[in-house]
Amino acid sequence: MEKSIETQASSVDLAVEKALVELGVSKDKVDVEILQKGGLFSKAKVRVTVKDSTQDKMAEFFNGTLERMGLVSRATVEDKNGTLYVTIAGDDSGVAIGYRGEALDAFQYLALTFLNEQKCDFKKVVVDCENYREKRKETLTALALRLAEKSVRLQRKIALEPMNPFERRIIHSALADSEIATTESEGEEPARYIVIIPKGVELKDQRPIKNGEREPRKDSRKDGRRNGKDRDFKKGGRRDDRPRERKPRVEEPEAPDGKVYRGYFTEQDDFVKPATQSGPPKFKSFGGKKRF
Repeated sequence: MEKSIETQASSVDLAVEKALVELGVSKDKVDVEILQKGGLFSKAKVRVTVKDSTQDKMAEFFNGTLERMGLVSRATVEDKNGTLYVTIAGDDSGVAIGYRGEALDAFQYLALTFLNEQKCDFKKVVVDCENYREKRKETLTALALRLAEKSVRLQRKIALEPMNPFERRIIHSALADSEIATTESEGEEPARYIVIIPKGVELKDQRPIKNGEREPRKDSRKDGRRNGKDRDFKKGGRRDDRPRERKPRVEEPEAPDGKVYRGYFTEQDDFVKPATQSGPPKFKSFGGKKRF
């Protein structure tokens, strides 16, 4: 909101100077409107209005956007060394962050677009919420160091998931001075990702593995079955070296009617085949007793 006052003095310059002292701003940040030039028997009168700064306009833009989204969170803007820091805070600030900071990245893009339209001197703007940027930086730095050690241990490249430029810059910075690994960016936006490459080791495979992907086990059961003929056994040596033995054929006993029913009874069974039944007997079990 614009702040304006009216002052009087013997001259226009003195009236303007008086207004600047009361407002506590410099002359380049105000608009001056001369209401009365003054003369021999009258005083000069001016209206001095403080211009809306880019900082105030940015805060008004963000608060209006949050209000239209139905959020109670509000934004505050600070100017630190030529950089605008937009901080969003409130009970529903988690919505302003979004999944893995996606909503916060959208706010960042809106802020940059707004600055370009204002054609101001600010070249950088940072949008943060509940200190998410700093926490995310710590998480990604720890991840980069851990994956660098993993790439050396596995002797493989490791590809991370696609990230925005802000997060990719964190990974590059974390391993910029590393003695065990280096980083490269591959792919196209918005699916551009980072590949961590180990130093001083001979790579087993030039193709990178994805972060979180498990390396195949050398002694897996699948490989064992596939290469089973190369495995040693406790008896008989290797599978191809073991002699095959043919089992002797077991003669089936005859039933009282002179026929052989394979696998249904033995010589010790007290079996009488019903006269009306043809073929082998069919057993049913009731209460643990066998009946025909």
